[in-house]
Amino acid sequence: MLTPLERVNNLIADLRYAQVDFDALFAGKNSLTPLESVELFLAEQQRLRVLKQNLLRRKRANLPAEKTLDSFDFGFQRSVSREQMLRLSDMTWVEQAFNICFLGPPGVGKTHLALSLAVQGLDLGYSVAFETLDNLMTILKTAEISSARPTTNLSREESLKLRSIFL
Repeated sequence: MLTPLERVNNLIADLRYAQVDFDALFAGKNSLTPLESVELFLAEQQRLRVLKQNLLRRKRANLPAEKTLDSFDFGFQRSVSREQMLRLSDMTWVEQAFNICFLGPPGVGKTHLALSLAVQGLDLGYSVAFETLDNLMTILKTAEISSARPTTNLSREESLKLRSIFL
């Protein structure tokens, strides 16, 4: 005969919910009503689902590194200001279907800035496809030759597409 905890864990598995450590989740919360217990459990399931989605988006983004605007040296690179990048990091340009292209010689921070926007987009729940211009052109040419849609994340309409361009 199964215990109530085993039955609950079987139901969780059948519903494809993430396994939960009930002892840790309900520690010190013995006075919860049944409805409050269900609410706490569902909130934990939602948190775990969002965490899993974020990890999956990060993996699919194929970022070579995770960079932030805080780690960028705006004193070294004076052609872009912190305020400009903070305005871009709110991602309104994505909602308005604009593209951003960073141009310049090697070593000025184009990739760092693109990666920092990609990380910010991921944190806000956007899907990101990071490609170098070389690889992007190969993907698009291959798709054109084969008369097929590109098979990478670049084919998704909602994807935030950031390209690191090396000149």
